[in-house]
Amino acid sequence: MTKIIIDIDTAVREITEGNIVALPTETVYGLGANALNENAVVKIFEAKQRPVFNPLIVHVHDTDEFEKYGKDIPDEVYKLAEKFSPGPITYIVKKKRIIPDIVTSGNDSVGLRIPSHEMFREVIKLSGVPVSAPSANRSGKISPTTAADVLKELDGKIDFILDGGKCKIGIESTVVSFLENEISILRHGYITREDIEKVTGKINIIKNGKIISPGQMKIHYAPFTPLYITEDADEIKNVLKERAAVLDLKKFADKREIALNLFSELRHLDEMKFEMIIAEKTDGEGIGAAINDRLERASSGKIKIINSKIRITE
Repeated sequence: MTKIIIDIDTAVREITEGNIVALPTETVYGLGANALNENAVVKIFEAKQRPVFNPLIVHVHDTDEFEKYGKDIPDEVYKLAEKFSPGPITYIVKKKRIIPDIVTSGNDSVGLRIPSHEMFREVIKLSGVPVSAPSANRSGKISPTTAADVLKELDGKIDFILDGGKCKIGIESTVVSFLENEISILRHGYITREDIEKVTGKINIIKNGKIISPGQMKIHYAPFTPLYITEDADEIKNVLKERAAVLDLKKFADKREIALNLFSELRHLDEMKFEMIIAEKTDGEGIGAAINDRLERASSGKIKIINSKIRITE
């Protein structure tokens, strides 16, 4: 039976004994394990049913630990970390051999992040080890932003969920690669391209190809109810009536509020058992790029009306 707890010492014990425990972060809840313990990391993949080719991020307490687990780290990493870490940004750098291959899915690079959630930071500090912590949900499904969400996803698969309240950001970290002497965004997040370029100058947007970071899989963040993207949700709703639910992002004050509530809104509609969920994307500016990325990867395709009939395309 999975228990929701507020006891940090219990979470630390689970990590140090080679077990897994759900932990709160400022982005989404993570399923944590000692990143240096291969057997513990295996438990993450088993509980989530996560493909072994999808690498994990390694969470550390401060920038002093970057050199323990990464090598040939460029100055730009530290410049960004000075401004944005602790916070929702992950740095992909060359890894040292101390990081097991299972963590990085065999890649010679590793994602390093310093979370800002105080409870998670305390777990890292007291356990004395780096913590791998992908989202605490079944692989490919909606990311959890509360302890209750985690319980719905992983009840019976883990022993403890450390309750740190609702996540303050609500979407996963921005992932930035520093490999091959260039800077590229691999996953959009709360820290935007514009934010990063103020520090580093011009960067590349999304490198396609080999999966070296979380968030690069085509299908991710998906509800069980098929989600379709449309340019006019009201028009589709008028045709489908009660068969469809609208993921109404316009009701939120701004994009940061959308990001905060995106997964919880999607989870709520998913639990109502409609035939489908329909949504419009944002304009894609700033954090809108991250919101649109989540919608696209969560969707089953696009929906529109042609000659008075519903048409669905991939």
